[in-house]
Amino acid sequence: MLKSVYCAPDEFTAITIREMLKSKNIHAEIKRFETSWLDGLPKVMKGGWGEVLVHEEDIAAAEEYVRELTQETEGT
Repeated sequence: MLKSVYCAPDEFTAITIREMLKSKNIHAEIKRFETSWLDGLPKVMKGGWGEVLVHEEDIAAAEEYVRELTQETEGT
């Protein structure tokens, strides 16, 4: 079963996180909240553009990698 490890503010960030996890041999998928007919409402209600999902057994490692990447990007 897939679980969320990150709520991305935009598509670029979601793709970046997904690809970073894939480079660490963690299968990751993106679940987009946005739809064309709701025009931004899901982003407001859910607090982001979409989620990055991984398998349950990879959650701990994925969360650590995401934490490291987001701390690096916030520090620059």
